[in-house]
Amino acid sequence: MKKKKRRIDKQVQKIIGIVCLSFLLGIAGGALAANLMPTGQQTELSLFLQGAIEEMGEASFLSIFWKYLKYDIIIWLGGWMQLGLFFGGTAFLFRSVAVGFTSAMMMATYGAKGIFLSATTFLPPNLLLIPAYILIMSASIYYLLSWREEGAKRALKRERQRKQAEYCILFGISIVLLAAAAGVERVILLA
Repeated sequence: MKKKKRRIDKQVQKIIGIVCLSFLLGIAGGALAANLMPTGQQTELSLFLQGAIEEMGEASFLSIFWKYLKYDIIIWLGGWMQLGLFFGGTAFLFRSVAVGFTSAMMMATYGAKGIFLSATTFLPPNLLLIPAYILIMSASIYYLLSWREEGAKRALKRERQRKQAEYCILFGISIVLLAAAAGVERVILLA
């Protein structure tokens, strides 16, 4: 029993480590992409970003929440399917690249003020969003692998239902984190 638990703990640690590393690489890739853009496109995007930031104040809580929830749902659904790792991983990677790209563009657009702007408007919701996405992506990989393993063993129906319930509870926790992040973003936009 202890060997099995220890094996599961190491497997979970490896999965979380790989997920965190891939998120960091996605952020670095997004920042690199923003910095390697030609100057003309960077200027065009900077003007668009300035206009978008001004319009963001009109966004409702539900629109902000839905913006985050759709990625969470794709990642979560990925844990139920054979090709789910590809779809969930793609959504996860897109979110990480978007975080890096947006941060780099804000700093390129606003200079030193962009660092302060990123820290006050972009960072607070992401302190909740990033753990939510890492949680659901790690759970998606873990449960996808454990269900494949169970299929070979013909595990008890009760054990399978327990794991499915755990996975749904983790999805619920990620939704709560996303709702809190959307609330934080809405409060920041109103200020």
